[in-house]
Amino acid sequence: MVVKNSFLIFKNDFRHRTWLDWIQSHIMLAPPPFRFKGSVTFNASGINFVGYDIFHDEEVQFNIPKNEIEQLYHGYDGTFSTLQTRGMGTTWAPIRFKFAHGNDLYLISEFNGIYSANEELFEELKLWLT
Repeated sequence: MVVKNSFLIFKNDFRHRTWLDWIQSHIMLAPPPFRFKGSVTFNASGINFVGYDIFHDEEVQFNIPKNEIEQLYHGYDGTFSTLQTRGMGTTWAPIRFKFAHGNDLYLISEFNGIYSANEELFEELKLWLT
C-alpha cells in the first residue's frame, strides 16, 4: 500500500519546532506539523519513506522494520495535541506509530488543508499489522 501525499514527524522533532512553525500550522489550509513530506509505502517488511526533510533541506529515504512497531493509535496525545493544529482536531487526527525506543512517529495522509484520509488509512493499517 502506497500513500503518496504524506506528512510525518517524530516525537523528538516537536522540540525543534519554532514559534513560527506553530503559527504557520494554524493558517487556513496550512499543512499539519511535519518534518518529512513525501510518499510512504507499507509492505511486508515495514514502512518505507521517500521524500523531503524540511529540517535539513534535503531529499531523504528511510525504512522502519514492521517488527519495531509496538502500537498503532489514531488520535491526539500529549505531544501531538489539538493545540498544535488549526481547528482543534475537529476534522482530522494523526496516526501514531509507537516504538520501543520511544521516538513515536506521527503520520497525516492525503491532507488537503481541511481533512486527511487517516481514518480510512488507520483501518487498513490495523489489517496490515496483523
